[in-house]
Amino acid sequence: MRTSRLNTNGDTRGAGHIRDLAGTTRRGSATIWGAVSMGMLMTIGALVVDGAMLFGSHADLQAAADASALAAASGLVDGSEVARARASEYAEKNWAGGEPVTVSGSDVQFGDWDDEQKTFTPLSGADEGYADAIRVTARLDEAKGNPLRLAFAQMFGAGEANLAASATAVYRPRDIVLVLDLSGSMNYDSQFRHIRYLGRDAIESNLYQIWTELGSQTWGNMGFDTRYISSDNDNYVKQQLGIDNVPYPFAQGNWNGYINYVQGDNTLRNEGYRKDYGGLTFMNYLLDKRREHHQTPELAYVSAQPITAVKNSVDIFLDFLRDIATDDRVGLSVYTASNGHALLEHGLTDDIELIRSITRGRQAAHYDPMTNIGAGMQVAREELELNGRTGTLKTMILFTDGQANRPGSTSEARAYVTDEAQRAADNGFPIAAISMGANAAQGLMSSVADISNGVHFHVPGGQPVAAYEQQLREVFEHIAAERPMRLVQ
Repeated sequence: MRTSRLNTNGDTRGAGHIRDLAGTTRRGSATIWGAVSMGMLMTIGALVVDGAMLFGSHADLQAAADASALAAASGLVDGSEVARARASEYAEKNWAGGEPVTVSGSDVQFGDWDDEQKTFTPLSGADEGYADAIRVTARLDEAKGNPLRLAFAQMFGAGEANLAASATAVYRPRDIVLVLDLSGSMNYDSQFRHIRYLGRDAIESNLYQIWTELGSQTWGNMGFDTRYISSDNDNYVKQQLGIDNVPYPFAQGNWNGYINYVQGDNTLRNEGYRKDYGGLTFMNYLLDKRREHHQTPELAYVSAQPITAVKNSVDIFLDFLRDIATDDRVGLSVYTASNGHALLEHGLTDDIELIRSITRGRQAAHYDPMTNIGAGMQVAREELELNGRTGTLKTMILFTDGQANRPGSTSEARAYVTDEAQRAADNGFPIAAISMGANAAQGLMSSVADISNGVHFHVPGGQPVAAYEQQLREVFEHIAAERPMRLVQ
């Protein structure tokens, strides 16, 4: 007997129909879950893609901020406006997230960097000129019209994002030792011996200037203009000049020494001044035979050359340091000292005016007439090694006529100079070699600069400071431009 199985609705269809209905139900569930899964995958994909875009764009923005801060720091030496302009210029060379990077004035801050505390203290207004650090913030910002446009997040109502990255760069301070030539040859451009280089008029004019700087004095009836006296009798000459009862006017020397000089010096004979007595030949005598400080200290304050060109050049450099207002320190090494070597006149200091004052009070052959350039360089190098600050750029500026003659022979003296240039190079101390005077050894000074990865500049003899000041400032600006910069934040 066959029987029928009824479904719950009294349907007499078979089990196959029930199986078809269950399959339909399962297919419907799969469709729903597929749709949900697809949405989740799209969301995750959007997060991944936009997240990667955010990460990459921020990295690009940070690179732009770094480059902009370093460029701006290099402009600190030229003032805040130049620094701001460089920050903007270098920012615009960069793109992030498909958008150009811009840096405006408010994105650039000037300040002081404390390397020990790792802190940046902002400066504003006139104080910006004293900044040694600069902070730049690069932005992708809706307010600037360049927000980061996201790929997928806009489907969820967040299609743009603002990003910012900051960088702080410092212009590293320097420790500088000036190396000054105080040898006797540093007043040769004011003596008759250099008529062949500079001409008679130039020499006589300079000697007249020196006479006026010493007070335009008349001794007896001897003024500046010369008078020929043929006699070889010292007492007769003194009587004719009216100086037989006039005390010799300076610390060391006597009238007999001057008279014998005018009668017998070969240079005076060769240049036509033999037995010509007066302030003209007396000034030449002082510069040639009574030039040391213990003999005629007043010569420290006259315009003898090229020592005055050295002093003027030092003034230009110290003014330059003062104007750029960085944390540089300066020391002073001079040669040749009374012991035949060199002397550290003053160690590294931030008292720029003290260094200026010491330099102005020195003269050619101040301690000794010989020229030990290598010793001056050695003393400077040792000061930088012992007392230079960690993290500073250490350098020397050498002012000289380059006529090395100590220690030993001239060849030994020159070898000492190049050896010291190599030692400076080994320590990473570049040397700016400034050769001075009509007969300067420019080749030796050029070698010093080349060996130490420095720079050479020549100041010709017989030129006023105005003739070379701009070029010399350019040399000092070149030295400043070589100062390493670094990112600190």
